[in-house]
Amino acid sequence: MSEPTAMSGPKAVLHDIRYSRYGGTLRPRRSAVASFVASGIRRPLGLRRSASAKIWPFLLLAVAYLPAVAVVAVPLLIPAVNVQPTDLIRYPQLLTTNSVVLLAFVATSIPSMLTRDRRDRVLSLYFATALSWVEYVLGVFLAAAALLALIVLGPMLVLFFGSIATADAPGTWFTDNVDDLPRIIGAALIVVLFHTSLGLAIGSLTSRRVFAVGGYLAVVLVGPALTGVLTLVTGDDWPLSLDPASGPVRLGMSFVGLEIADPGPLAWVVWLVVVLGGLGVLAGRYSRGSDA
Repeated sequence: MSEPTAMSGPKAVLHDIRYSRYGGTLRPRRSAVASFVASGIRRPLGLRRSASAKIWPFLLLAVAYLPAVAVVAVPLLIPAVNVQPTDLIRYPQLLTTNSVVLLAFVATSIPSMLTRDRRDRVLSLYFATALSWVEYVLGVFLAAAALLALIVLGPMLVLFFGSIATADAPGTWFTDNVDDLPRIIGAALIVVLFHTSLGLAIGSLTSRRVFAVGGYLAVVLVGPALTGVLTLVTGDDWPLSLDPASGPVRLGMSFVGLEIADPGPLAWVVWLVVVLGGLGVLAGRYSRGSDA
C-alpha cells in the first residue's frame, strides 16, 4: 500500500487582522440625500453611460428649449427686428407647448427611478445602514423634481432672462416685469410637484420598468379620454379639472398668465389629492423598509 503524497500548493497563512476605527472625515446625513439626488439626475439623462442612452433625454430637452431659445435668438442675431421675446411667445404658451414633452419625459424616466432598486433588491441593504426611508424617498423625489424643472421651469427662465438681454433698457424692463418671476416659479412648481408625485407613486408599486411606464401612460392617456366623454355628456367644462394630463398645466397657466380663465376649485382639489396621495403611497411603500 503506497503512502499518501503531500498536498501541493501554497501553505495557509494567518494574518493579524483587527478592527479599527474609521479615521477619515465623517460626512453629515444630508450627504446621503445629496448622493441619491446626484445619481437620480444622472441616470435618466444618460450621464456616465453610452452615447445612445443620451439621445432620447437630450432630444426631449432640445425640443423643450427650442421655442424659448428661438424667440430670444431672433432679436439678438437680427438687431433690426425690434421685438421682445415675450411678444412672440408668452409663458402660458410655453407651458402648453412643453406639456407633451413633459409627459414623454415623465413616462420614460420618472417611474423607473424607483423600479431598479426594487428589482435589484437593494432596499434592505440601504435601510440596514444609517440611511432612513425618508432620506431615500426625499433624495429620489428631489432628483425627479429637478429633472422635470429642467423641462418646465428652464424654458420660462430662458424667456425671462433673454427678454432682459434683448431689451433696449434692461434695467427698466426687469423692474417692470420682475413680478413675473415668482409667478413663473409658482407655475412650474404646480406642474412639477403633480407629475413627480404621480410618476414616483406609480413607480413604487412595481419592480418592472415596463409596468411602471405603462401604468403612468395609462393614467395620462386614458384620463383625457374619460374627461372628454364626461365633458360631452354633461355639456360643461368642469370634468376637464379631472384630467391628469392637462389639469396641472391649466393650473400653471392660470397662475402665470392672468388672462387665462381660472380652472376652478375642483382642479386644485384634484391637484392636492394627487400630490398628497402620491406622497402617502411612497410613505406606505418604503416605511416598511423591504424590497417586496
